[in-house]
This record gives sequence, C-alpha cells and structure tokens, in this order.
Amino acid sequence: MKVPLLLNYQQTATVNYSILTKFKSANIYRFFCLSLCRDEWYNVRVTLDDIKKLTGDKSLSKFNNDFREYLEIKAYSLDKGYAYKTKRNIYHVPAMEEKCITISNKFLQYELNTTVKGFFIQLMLLSQFSSMVLNKQNVIRTLHLDKKTCDKYLIDLQISGLVTNGNILKLHTDSILLNNDFSMQKRQSTYRLLKDEQLKVDMKSIIS
Repeated sequence: MKVPLLLNYQQTATVNYSILTKFKSANIYRFFCLSLCRDEWYNVRVTLDDIKKLTGDKSLSKFNNDFREYLEIKAYSLDKGYAYKTKRNIYHVPAMEEKCITISNKFLQYELNTTVKGFFIQLMLLSQFSSMVLNKQNVIRTLHLDKKTCDKYLIDLQISGLVTNGNILKLHTDSILLNNDFSMQKRQSTYRLLKDEQLKVDMKSIIS
C-alpha cells in the first residue's frame, strides 16, 4: 500500500492494552491510523476520507458510531467561504496508559488488509502484557476467533514476514514496535482524566 503524502501524520502512535477486546481487529488498526494523525494534545482534526487513505478502506461510514464510547467526538463548523459551513469532527484520542505499545508508522507500508493488521496489533499487545503462552489456541480463546479465521490471519502475517507460526508464535517486530516515551505526552486536564477513568470503570462492568 502506497502511503499518501498529503497527511501530516506522526512518526508513531500508541495503542493501549485496554483496547484489546473492545473492538474487532479491523477497528483496532483504524484507531492506530487515527492516532497517527493526532496533535500534541491528542486531538485529531483530519476527515474520515483522509483516514481511509491510510487504512485502505472503501468506507468508514460506521466509524463514529463504533468509536463513540471510546473517543470523545465533537462536531465543529469550518468556514470555507461557501453558503454553508463545512461540518467536521474533532476526535480526542485517549492518553497513554501504563500498559501500552508504541508502533512506528512504518507499519503502514505492509501490504495487508485492515483486519490482519489489527490482528497483528492485538498479538503485539498480548506478547507484551499477557501472562499466557502466545500460541494459536490461546489467541483463539482470548480474541474469540474461530480456528479457520485465525489460521488465515497467521498465514497472511507469515507471508509478510511478521510472524513465525510454530508451537509458540514468534512475532517479528523490528522497526515496528518501539519503546514507549511517556515524556512526550502532554498533561491532560482533570476533567479529561476523570472522564477516561469513568470509561474504564464502565467497560469493566460490561466485561464482567
């Protein structure tokens, strides 16, 4: 996939471990692409058409509904000199949590579909923070996949050189998975921190 040059995206984006099972694999990769377009306060002002150019999706019509409980989405109007103002959204990306991974924008270059890329992000999260053995059986159970689907994803990743599929899955993350740098994160307001904490509590009650 040829990455478009018109987007001013960041060199890296972080993905929190808490997102692991909140979304399907494809949406986790879409979140990564959105986060690449954040500013220093973790706000994103690009359009979904711009995000599509990173993800390769033909449509993101369900994006706002899928992420409404995870992202703070605010509408605003942009005056471009037309009779009616252009409507846009600001997406606020959650702050880095203690358990998170930092992924290079080089991951965009891999010729894989959105779902397989999101699945690989999930594997990286599991490899970093889960105490389970990273084998196919445990991945299927944790991510609620069927064997046929998991096998298909792993074959695609193996062809791309990102996974060695054996008794234990070996991930090849050189130049993709980077060290976390919490010093780059701006301090958020008390209101935003409380809102994020309430979201975690609400999600825990749903999972339990």
